[in-house]
Amino acid sequence: MKYLLIVLTNVTFLRITLSINTYNLSVTKRSMKMGSGSYVIAEWNAVQKNNRDFQLAMQQLEQKTVAKCLNDWAPKKFDIQRALSPPDGYFGRTTILPELFDDVDGNAMSTWRQSFTTAGHQTIITGGNSGNTIPEDFKIAWVGLAFPNKEQHITEIKWQIGDRKFGRLDIEELNAYQTPAIIFEEGILIDEEESFDLYAYLEGPIPSDNAFVTSEFQRVVMLGACYFKVISKVLGNCGAQIT
Repeated sequence: MKYLLIVLTNVTFLRITLSINTYNLSVTKRSMKMGSGSYVIAEWNAVQKNNRDFQLAMQQLEQKTVAKCLNDWAPKKFDIQRALSPPDGYFGRTTILPELFDDVDGNAMSTWRQSFTTAGHQTIITGGNSGNTIPEDFKIAWVGLAFPNKEQHITEIKWQIGDRKFGRLDIEELNAYQTPAIIFEEGILIDEEESFDLYAYLEGPIPSDNAFVTSEFQRVVMLGACYFKVISKVLGNCGAQIT
């Protein structure tokens, strides 16, 4: 097997695929513009561990979200060292919980895995309270979406947060990745009691002639962090709806 050495300066994102006989060497990242900001399509673990721009974006979003929480939830304070189990007088932080959202059928989610029974355009994730809003006392620091599936059935997405509409994004390129993710270079704050709708186009056909399989399964995982004002709201049974 041959080797390829590439030296780059002042280049943030790179996509190279080299095939030599039966071997593939690949480094995969791509930066693009969409809607009100830019994004990266990449292997999720590579971006999370190695990309300094992503880490900086996460820090900036965290600062923005913590400042918003301190202002809205005063006099509560925040301690990063005790974020998962905050004491009295403090708010906390955890992962983005699917139980804050409803699925494609309008039911409360307990996992990011969904069963799709129809093809075409549809709303696949919404805020879990009335009006598709995020429940009170929760703020979402959203940095992207992961698609940890062996097969990708969703080919296009778009979303709306409150009255802000974001442009459509074709994601068929995800089929070339092992653990694909779409990462925002500038994270998005979804406020409590603010509406959230994620739309998608599901590629057909849906299996209909199999007695055991009549749907397509897909995970669409929201990446980032969730800040909560009251710890009692996240102490329920795992999988239980949060309102």
